[in-house]
Amino acid sequence: MSKQNTASSRTKYLNLVKQLTGIDYEIVEKSDAQNEEINEQHILNHLANSDLVLLKDRNNPISQRISKREQILAARQQYNLEQIFSLALGHIDEDQLIERLDLDWIMKFVELAKQSYTPTMHELWSKILTLELVKQGSFSHKSLKTLSELSTKEAKIFYQAVKVLCRFGDEHAGRILTGVYKKPTLLNIFSNSGKLNVNLSQFGLSYTNLIALAELGLIYQQEIESAAYHLDDKIKLSCQGHTYDIFVAQKEVIFTYYKLTQAGYELSNLVKPTGDNTFIKQVLNEFSHLITSQMEITEKV
Repeated sequence: MSKQNTASSRTKYLNLVKQLTGIDYEIVEKSDAQNEEINEQHILNHLANSDLVLLKDRNNPISQRISKREQILAARQQYNLEQIFSLALGHIDEDQLIERLDLDWIMKFVELAKQSYTPTMHELWSKILTLELVKQGSFSHKSLKTLSELSTKEAKIFYQAVKVLCRFGDEHAGRILTGVYKKPTLLNIFSNSGKLNVNLSQFGLSYTNLIALAELGLIYQQEIESAAYHLDDKIKLSCQGHTYDIFVAQKEVIFTYYKLTQAGYELSNLVKPTGDNTFIKQVLNEFSHLITSQMEITEKV
């Protein structure tokens, strides 16, 4: 890398640090530092090219430098809250009945929400606020804490998980289906021919993503097996606003899936179904020898 590119990169880096923290560095040549009779205690670092790293405001008391950094952080967090509360206005209908928020809840909300720094996270926090206004108790403190620990990338992974959530019957939390198989008998106990796995990677949800969601406390870590369904058992299966009556085509058919935690379920309510039935259609097609679908049910919204 040329000296000019190095200088440009350093300048960008120094500007970034100053913008984020208020810490203002300067880089001086060793000879210049000697001419200025700079004390060794002011030198923070010796670079490989013999340049020295100093603070521009090194003569200011450290208490002032701390205060400057804290003011920048407070200003950023104030901006975050202003964005979140303004976005919430867009989700509130004028004729919507809203409740007075619990003081403990809103104070915890403010403390955690102010630490979100991206537009994506601002939007999620604003939706939480408006949903809580309509129905108190929709989001526990644990859910708020979980969301505060999510990066934007992790939030997008969770969004992919919610998009493939399926619900059996009237259950609320939903399941991330991973496979279906016929319970083995003594004749085929060592055969894996009956096992079929859902290709979740095709829908933006790899095994690594599932592990990440489990570590974040959004899904349970262990894959779960359903009770065995019997021949001709009827199941109402819903996914992304599409609902099907499906029938079990063989004896003792078992579904494997990951289940949302309570925090995961609460946060899943931030995502609205897109109406895309690609996932559920693929599941029904690939597992057609174990389960069959007679019709799609038109749900009343």
